[in-house]
Amino acid sequence: MTVCVSLMETSLTWLGRLVQTPSGADWQRLMDVYAPLLNSWTIRSGVAESDRDDLVQEVLLVVVRRVPEFEHEHPGAFRGWLRSILAHHLKAYYRKRANRPCEFPLEDLTDPRSALAQLLDREHDEHIARQVLQRVERDFTAPTWIAFREQVLDGRRPDEVAQKLNLSLNAVIKAKCRVLQRLRQEFEGWCD
Repeated sequence: MTVCVSLMETSLTWLGRLVQTPSGADWQRLMDVYAPLLNSWTIRSGVAESDRDDLVQEVLLVVVRRVPEFEHEHPGAFRGWLRSILAHHLKAYYRKRANRPCEFPLEDLTDPRSALAQLLDREHDEHIARQVLQRVERDFTAPTWIAFREQVLDGRRPDEVAQKLNLSLNAVIKAKCRVLQRLRQEFEGWCD
């Protein structure tokens, strides 16, 4: 997973399309990518189950409306911007529910140096990497994917993988190369 996470940043190409000429697929991708992540963050912040979907939708609507104002100043800027929008909505949510405490120190959401912001950034990257890995896995046969996974994600030597899977060493090395090439294509545009 670390190999893939090191490749992760929000796609400037995709954000550019959201600003200029978004397609239905671009909006769907926003929902597919960020709704589950935001939902997990709202769960951990203590938002009531009955309010989570609405809060996540409110945050994503702000992203949709304000993405033309987003300025990419540095790697991770989108994550920070997303966290600040979430923090604003969580503050409003908890202000309305004074009897319900937030599990997050909300000021830490907007401070990129805070342990919470760094944790959420890491979770963001891992979430994106998992989604890309799942999407790419469908493009390969099981033996090819397993050979890749065992070498890259599990850190096994190619000769061990070849013996375990009863494949030639050449086949195992080619499997790794083919999957890595496909992952690079999928990640293209996701790296700043």
